[in-house]
Amino acid sequence: MKIPLDNSYNPRKTFYFLIALVGIILMVFEIHIYRKTIIKTTIPISIIFTVGLIAFFFDRKNYNKTYSISGFFFPLGQNIISWGFITCYLFMATNYYLSDKNNTVYNFTIKGKSSLAGSRGNRSHTKPVVTVDYFGFDKELVFTYPDTKKIEEADSVTIKIRKGFFGFDVLNEYDVIEK
Repeated sequence: MKIPLDNSYNPRKTFYFLIALVGIILMVFEIHIYRKTIIKTTIPISIIFTVGLIAFFFDRKNYNKTYSISGFFFPLGQNIISWGFITCYLFMATNYYLSDKNNTVYNFTIKGKSSLAGSRGNRSHTKPVVTVDYFGFDKELVFTYPDTKKIEEADSVTIKIRKGFFGFDVLNEYDVIEK
């Protein structure tokens, strides 16, 4: 007796979906780590695209066979979203979580102030943002809504920095110095 096989299930499609989902979720966490790391934007972007491009060359044929397509747009996007995002998160998380335990305290003058929109349903609860010149590098520090009044009156910031595993500084704590 032969058992009919259902050819509609393809484990590769499930794999591609799950790995892209993991990449997107880890990228959300990476953004939170990025806000606490002093690093040029070009470095994480370079990691994402370099790893995604390398993975694309190894995986293009399998992806095209799995989805019965030709071309490079979808397999390139898949590899950037999955492997590029995952690698970038691992890089940023390693630098952040394996950073040195010693803090160095710096004071900086506030260069500019702005705000980010609040979450859905609380758009009026904006998050104040302070920009400082961190040794020739503009770094934005995001505060919470209740700190808005304190931020408006401040003219400088105190920052506690740790040295990250890969040498990129990590913000341990920061607060404004009121006039």
